[in-house]
Amino acid sequence: MNKKLIALVIAGLVSMPALADTSNVTLYGTLNAGVDNASNVGGTTANQTTNNAGRVSDYGSYFGLKGSEDVGSGTSAIWQIEQGVAVNGGNGTSGNPSSGSSPFGTNQFNNQRNTFVGLSNQAAGTVLVGIHDTPYKMATANMDPFADTLGDYNGLVGSFSQAGSYYDNGNAGVNGTNPNGTVGALGGAGASGYFDLRPSQVLAYVSPSYAGATLIAAYVFGGSQATGTAGQQTGYAQSYALEYDASKTLDVPLYLTASYEQHNFGTAGTGTLGFAGLAGGQNSAWKLGASYTLMGATLSALYEDSTDNFNNGSNLFGHNTWYGSVKYPIGAFDINFAYAVSGNDNSAGTAYGVGAAGAGTGATQTTIGGDYNFSKNTQVYALYTQIANDAGAMYNFADTTAPVAFAGAIGGATIQAYSLGIKHSF
Repeated sequence: MNKKLIALVIAGLVSMPALADTSNVTLYGTLNAGVDNASNVGGTTANQTTNNAGRVSDYGSYFGLKGSEDVGSGTSAIWQIEQGVAVNGGNGTSGNPSSGSSPFGTNQFNNQRNTFVGLSNQAAGTVLVGIHDTPYKMATANMDPFADTLGDYNGLVGSFSQAGSYYDNGNAGVNGTNPNGTVGALGGAGASGYFDLRPSQVLAYVSPSYAGATLIAAYVFGGSQATGTAGQQTGYAQSYALEYDASKTLDVPLYLTASYEQHNFGTAGTGTLGFAGLAGGQNSAWKLGASYTLMGATLSALYEDSTDNFNNGSNLFGHNTWYGSVKYPIGAFDINFAYAVSGNDNSAGTAYGVGAAGAGTGATQTTIGGDYNFSKNTQVYALYTQIANDAGAMYNFADTTAPVAFAGAIGGATIQAYSLGIKHSF
């Protein structure tokens, strides 16, 4: 009965354009699921919790409706409603920090994705409000051939060395009713330890393309204060990206981008923060990226640098990350390779939950795999990915609800996984 009801609702929505005077409505989506096997070796004894664990994982499946209406003078009203759906029944979905929220229990409809309304004009650009990927995230998203898989580059890119425990547990800052926001997830609070995000409360602008160059800017509002928190300041964020596509004007397969994002954490007011020095704090990151197609192979590289004033201005998690990838098509096959390395930060091991005090907090991630494209809509893929943590680091795969979602820290561990998946878009 529920399935029939959902189908009727979707059919009803699709049939609404004539009544709503909307010129174009599209139903679209992607279903993406994989069978994974993962293990954790070499970490601290208490954290060797998983060895050769397997399960079916969903990797960011979703469906949506989008449309536009010509309102005259070269301007169109645009809108989109996008909803995540867990192919595996809701027991795990894309845990990438950029993907919104986790499923509620076994609910198959698990998180709201890019959902917005706005106006677009060819001469003036596009303005939208709602939920949307930040410009910082969008700038290099196409450089990851393993996006929305267990090998997603957000294992290291846009992350930080303690991403597996202290902050993800909601202890740093606030969770739920307190509007300061957790460090692990950027919601209406406008503050996060992660980058490459999809926040709510977004006001965004996309400029027209000038000689192949496009500017994208977004402001994330802090939402409303909690009851009884007089004097509290809510957090906010701002994100910018400049993109240049040489193929639009010079017929050269070159893409260049520069992006910057800043998160400003709120103050506690009458509440208490879980981590001293976070109130009123700020973290930021900048990123440069380039992509070039040579003899059919797409070569991509980026450099990211982050800094913060957490813990009374000590730049607690600031570090840099290098990333490179290759995608080479051979007929219907694609051969993919990616490598990332993150340098040490200042979190100093056991002071924040893992490893030896002052131990290295860097890591590397290596991923290799291949795709077979049955058509432009259907693809199967296989990959192997490994993250090698230094003794004081605990980077995890971007999809932390997959088999390697260790309970607590994974300090010093080398985590590795194999994944076989299928992806269909409509």
